[in-house]
Amino acid sequence: MQVKVDPEEIKRIKQEIEALENEKKEIQIKLDELQKELNVWIQKRDEKNKEVQALRQKAREFKEKRDEVNKQIQELKKNRDEINAQLDLLYQEILEYRTKRDEYKQLRRLNMPRDQIEKKIEKLEWELQTKPVSPERERQIVDQIQVLATELEILQQADRFHNKLVEVRKKIDNLKKARRGINLEIKQLANQSQQFHEQMIENFEKAKEIKKEADEYHQKVVELRERMREVRRELREVERKIREYEDKHKELIAYKMVARMRAKKDSNFEKAVAALEKFKRGEKLTMDELLLLQRYNLV
Repeated sequence: MQVKVDPEEIKRIKQEIEALENEKKEIQIKLDELQKELNVWIQKRDEKNKEVQALRQKAREFKEKRDEVNKQIQELKKNRDEINAQLDLLYQEILEYRTKRDEYKQLRRLNMPRDQIEKKIEKLEWELQTKPVSPERERQIVDQIQVLATELEILQQADRFHNKLVEVRKKIDNLKKARRGINLEIKQLANQSQQFHEQMIENFEKAKEIKKEADEYHQKVVELRERMREVRRELREVERKIREYEDKHKELIAYKMVARMRAKKDSNFEKAVAALEKFKRGEKLTMDELLLLQRYNLV
């Protein structure tokens, strides 16, 4: 194999390798800078996403509190509805008792208070029992007692319905008082529910705004990763060129050595060159051939 090796070509290839190595270093520096910048944006994005998660968790907690308060409000409204139903029945009872009382009052014939009637009856009965009276007088006393007793019965019935009326009014007052308490509690809980609702909305809105920032940071991360992929492709291309030039440099050096050894008439070197050709063709080498290649630094 006769190959003429130009020393200037070897020098030029070595210079190319050096230039590519410098370019590789610059690309690696650029890659490192991009990685640092990427780490910064990743950290910013992750911090914002943590804020978003924390705000959403707070919002969910406020929602749970609001829903719990609303549940209490619904229970109170149910109790209030029950009170209103009871009040409707009691109002009906009042109407009935008032009507009965007034009806009995209209039956009265004497404009006389109850205690006076009772004393009058007692006096007439005493007269009837203790004094001798004529039959005519006896009939008069009996008639008077009967009239007074009827009047007393009317008064008693009127008083009975009046007492029922007073009793029902007390129940109504108590129920109204309870209803006012419920209304006040509902109002307080409604204000509390509104506060929880507003806090929930506020946290969701804050989370939404911060999520926009996180998404912007993520977009920056995506862009930087794409840029890094491009730079890595540049790096791989430079490394490929370096390997090509290194292989060419080794080949020229080998050719130079071949020429030098041939000039020395080294038969072992000729065998090493033959082994090198076999190696290039992908053929299997013997142990002696491998040792020759290593001896002459051909691989």
